[in-house]
Amino acid sequence: MCVRWLGYLGSDVVAASPGYPDIASALVRNDYDEVIRGVRDAIAADGAAALSDAVIQEWLGRRYRNIFLTECGNDASALRAAKVPMPIQLIDRRSSRELVAARFLKGVNRQESQALLPDAKEPKLHGSTLLFVPGLMTGLLPVMAFQSVWGRIEKRFGLRILGADVHPVRSCADNTADIKLALEKGRGFDADSQHIPAKDAKKPKDVILLGYDKGAADALTFLVDNPKLRDRVKAFVGWAGIFGGSYIADDIYSRLDANPPSNSPLSGPISKMLRQIVPVVQADRVTTRLEQYDVDAAIGDITTKVRTQYLADHVDEINEMGIPTFTVEGVTSLREVPYYQAMGVLQLNSYDKNNDMLITVGQARLPAANSTRLASFRGHHWDLAYDPFPWFTRMGSLNVDHKFARYPAMAALLILLAEIGLMN
Repeated sequence: MCVRWLGYLGSDVVAASPGYPDIASALVRNDYDEVIRGVRDAIAADGAAALSDAVIQEWLGRRYRNIFLTECGNDASALRAAKVPMPIQLIDRRSSRELVAARFLKGVNRQESQALLPDAKEPKLHGSTLLFVPGLMTGLLPVMAFQSVWGRIEKRFGLRILGADVHPVRSCADNTADIKLALEKGRGFDADSQHIPAKDAKKPKDVILLGYDKGAADALTFLVDNPKLRDRVKAFVGWAGIFGGSYIADDIYSRLDANPPSNSPLSGPISKMLRQIVPVVQADRVTTRLEQYDVDAAIGDITTKVRTQYLADHVDEINEMGIPTFTVEGVTSLREVPYYQAMGVLQLNSYDKNNDMLITVGQARLPAANSTRLASFRGHHWDLAYDPFPWFTRMGSLNVDHKFARYPAMAALLILLAEIGLMN
């Protein structure tokens, strides 16, 4: 059987001898109920093989984006952000799905945005845990990542949100201890970004592991270093994750002082260097774990040289893990980022114009056989994870209002993972 055109998918995927002919055939017939059943059964039978199949990967990306558009249609803030101001004599005749797709998704045409797929079932995920690994500078910014999202997710789906208490500025290898503490003891942050006291900590069951920014590199390092714990991880998600390093980090690292002063982690030249990455960093929040700050190691670990070498050294092991892996990435433009990040966009544009102001889309993808790219979102690196910064921390920038549809994007992820059988 030769599949040249997969229904509405608009794909150039050609499967001369597809590994899953029934799924490919159902796609040609637009029998999406059968596709959903077939994909779930294939993953249950052999997840590593199924999630390495190009046709299934293509479908999962399209299915995720379709669910995302539906979720945005039920979210008032997403709909407001998607509306484009029009001159009074003009009327925007696009549907709400088209508006949302144009605002939040890159590379999605009208055919895809209007495709009628089966409604996704609302999952109840009691007993499941999403283990979140935040990124560089976590806790030092005006807000925490997904601060207003996690509580809504817990309430709606019934799953538990557990944040690993990774150090904001130290190496990936050192931060694996914090991830292990969360997985084995339930220690870390709750959905309200509050520390969980030791007496209240509860060991989670199997988890979905989600890493944002450097947190994705921390999480990958954890999986490589802890083979006995891998079976506890049912899926691994990189959310604008720095898998391939960052050219911006390369530039910062090249100018770090080899012998920084040790009296304060954010004093003198170190403070200046950190503020080149995140000018709104709040030094007054540095009150704990001072002796663990290691700027050189933290930035060094997300340089392109270190990360690409790490992937090269561990590519076989990463592929052999068999953990279903998914990635999302951001794409932005010069006019959409804070003015103090404009030089970063210009620098990245020389490598790839598809970037989120800190990393390119290629650097956000994990080059593993069973890694599926779910979406390219229209939004800069912070927009994909952070609530709007308070006005007094914005440094005069209008582009830290962060209007990206974070809640619909995260809800769609969980719905998809449940649909394909990766969450109870």
